[in-house]
Amino acid sequence: MKTTAIALLVTLSAGSATAADVTTPVREVVEATARNWVEGSTGQEEEVFSQDRLSRLFSKEFALAFEAAAKNPPYDIPEGETTGFPFDHDPIAQGQDGCPFKDIRIEDDGDGEVTALFDNRSCFDGGDTQDTVLIFHVVEEGGRAVIDDIYPVENGQSGSSIKQDLQRQGGL
Repeated sequence: MKTTAIALLVTLSAGSATAADVTTPVREVVEATARNWVEGSTGQEEEVFSQDRLSRLFSKEFALAFEAAAKNPPYDIPEGETTGFPFDHDPIAQGQDGCPFKDIRIEDDGDGEVTALFDNRSCFDGGDTQDTVLIFHVVEEGGRAVIDDIYPVENGQSGSSIKQDLQRQGGL
C-alpha cells in the first residue's frame, strides 16, 4: 500500500512538472509582434505566422485555417506567388498603424484562456491610453500548449474568432 501511494505521488508530481505552460506560445507570439513595432521598424521583419511558428505554437486546426486563407488574401498576390498574408492588418497589434508595444502583460486566466494586454496606441495624437486586449484560447496537442484561437476584445466584449474568420476566408 505504501509503495502504491509513493508511486502515485511520484506520477502526479511528474505529471504536474511536465504540464505545458499555456502562456508560453502566447508570450512568443506577442513578443515577436512587439519586435516588429519597435521604433524605426518597417513592419513584418519577423514573421509571426511563419511555418515554424504555425507548427510549434498553433493548433493543427488553426494552422490549416491560416494556410487555406493565405491562398485567398484580401489583396492581389504578387506575380509568381500562390499565397499571401491572409489579413489586411496585423491581427495581434489590431491595426495597420500602431506604436511600439509598452507594458506587455500575459495572464493565465485558467481553463486554457490566456489574456494578453499591451499599450500600442499611446503615441497617437490624443494619447489613447486604452490597452489592446486579446484573449487566446490555448489547448494541448502532442503534449504541448498551442494557440487554437484568438479573440480581440472590442469595447469590453470578446470580438470575433480569428480562426473562424480564417476558416471563412479559406472556404473551410
